[in-house]
Amino acid sequence: MKNILYVLLLTGLSITLISCAKKTTTSSTTTTTTELEGTWITSCYASGSVYFLQTLIVSGTDLTRIFKVYTNSTCSTDNGIWIDTFSSLSIGDNVTFTSGSTGHKFSVAVSTFAYTPTLASEVSALNAAVWCGYSNWTINTVKDYTGKTCGSTSYHVANTTYLGLYMLVGNNLFLGDFSSTGNYPTSVYTSVPLVKQ
Repeated sequence: MKNILYVLLLTGLSITLISCAKKTTTSSTTTTTTELEGTWITSCYASGSVYFLQTLIVSGTDLTRIFKVYTNSTCSTDNGIWIDTFSSLSIGDNVTFTSGSTGHKFSVAVSTFAYTPTLASEVSALNAAVWCGYSNWTINTVKDYTGKTCGSTSYHVANTTYLGLYMLVGNNLFLGDFSSTGNYPTSVYTSVPLVKQ
């Protein structure tokens, strides 16, 4: 359950150290989603007592973030899979970071938030907690928690707008938080890059 709580609280972001580099200049030029098109994957990385592999898939204006959670440092014993899907991806203002690297602000709309437990012990913990209002979790079966309250965290309903920021350095993509506050993030996570496949 500790792992469940930890991941749910941080499910919308890559769990790495945040860069102190803030944008230095912003222009109002917009672009298409072309430079993000495709599949981007991290290496196995640690966060607290669990490990993650993150995948980002961009197809046209659809964006999917997949967080696979593991219990070991080689990312071979899986615990569960979080899948956040978004639509209406729109690339906005250009951003130049203090490092000289460039990127863009962007916006997306929530489609679904879903979780699939892949360990029997995880299923037992979810059912005992009636997590997200469900008491019938089963192994390798997805549950949609869009718009639901899970523990102390309330998740947004479909079509909620999220604002984001990314930095692109060659084949490495670095994302900031996905924000629903109406403000764009001002920094990106740089410890574990998403690498273009």
